[in-house]
Amino acid sequence: MYPGLALAAALQKIREDLEILYVGTATGLESALVPQAGYMFKSIEASGLSRKRSLKALATFLSAGRGTLESVSILRRFKPDVVVGMGAYVSLPVVGAAVLCQIPTVIHEQNAVPGLANRILGRVAKAVAVSYPDMNDYFPSDKRVEFTGNPIREEILLANRLEAVEVFNLDRSRKVLFAFGGSRGAQRINEAVVEAYDAWRHCEDLQVIHATGNMNYESVKRMIAKVKSSKDSLLYEAYPYINNMGLAYAGADLLVCRSGATTIAEITARGLPAVLVPYPYAADNHQEKNARRLESLGAARVVLDRDATSSSLYEVADTLMLGEGVLLNMAEASRKLGRPNAAKELAELVLEVAEDR
Repeated sequence: MYPGLALAAALQKIREDLEILYVGTATGLESALVPQAGYMFKSIEASGLSRKRSLKALATFLSAGRGTLESVSILRRFKPDVVVGMGAYVSLPVVGAAVLCQIPTVIHEQNAVPGLANRILGRVAKAVAVSYPDMNDYFPSDKRVEFTGNPIREEILLANRLEAVEVFNLDRSRKVLFAFGGSRGAQRINEAVVEAYDAWRHCEDLQVIHATGNMNYESVKRMIAKVKSSKDSLLYEAYPYINNMGLAYAGADLLVCRSGATTIAEITARGLPAVLVPYPYAADNHQEKNARRLESLGAARVVLDRDATSSSLYEVADTLMLGEGVLLNMAEASRKLGRPNAAKELAELVLEVAEDR
């Protein structure tokens, strides 16, 4: 959703008269957040694709059929010049309907390895935009594949460290470790940070910002209260949710986080080093594949979810935080992979496809 909104904003910067319609599901976050962002929204029926033969697979097939018919009706009324699929399962019926209606289509792949929906749509879309270089082999040889990167919100790039120091009350003399697990938090990361508190309590040069997720905030606070002492040198602050992630990134020297596509796009655009803890149940294990790509380029260290303990987190983070040159090298590698202009590049590709009907 967020890359889609970033693309919409970039498109409107280029063409102010552009009409944009966002199609999603009635139960997804997009049903509330897209209208709040000022865009038209329509919902269709859609469900995740099943990879096994089962009753669920049959239900998914029927749902995709209904979603396609709903999409055809929406497209005939809206009459778009181009349809863009952002990779989620809802893209399949919408982009499929566009192909049936002979409307030009672009699909965007956010991860290092394409998901099932994009592997299917990559055969029929007019152009494919990808977030990592050298992904052409995943699509037909005659397909136009463009490395645009993954669009991110403009506020992620605009935040600066001075603002972050004020908002988070940071000590400028300390390095800042920012741990988070997405809007809902990540239990394993939360547990590892809480368990590592004891090892960090005497660190006079470390400050920890910990976004726990709303569901886990109270339990994390209780656990920290049990181990915290007035004699501790460590500065630690937990937040249930951070609205301005750009500011948190701007204040951080090292991240501990999951490796979803949007997170990867944001941290590389800002050139931040990270300890990545991939979510182990992501479809096609795409989070580990994203993380390994960054690790192979020297931009991150990977700790698997099952290995994310207090000792492993402390050992990796402490090694990185103490090695000034290591952090700088990782930040430079992250910055090289980042595509801060991804939204603009994808918007230009979309408009080019729309005009080349």
